[in-house]
Amino acid sequence: MITVKPVPAGSMNAVRDQAGRNGWLHNCGAFVYLDSQPHRCGVCWSACRTGQAFNGQWNKAYTARQEVSS
Repeated sequence: MITVKPVPAGSMNAVRDQAGRNGWLHNCGAFVYLDSQPHRCGVCWSACRTGQAFNGQWNKAYTARQEVSS
């Protein structure tokens, strides 16, 4: 299972996923791999929530793989 985790404050460039990447988590739950903060949220834009798409509520985040036992 893959989970998206926010980057702790004070370590904005130190935390990356196992492939060495980090990204951005929007307040709607959308995650994108980008080095810089996105201009708008594609998920919100597609859902015609244009006010939310441009609200700038992005947080630095990364993905983490967790083994799930059956």
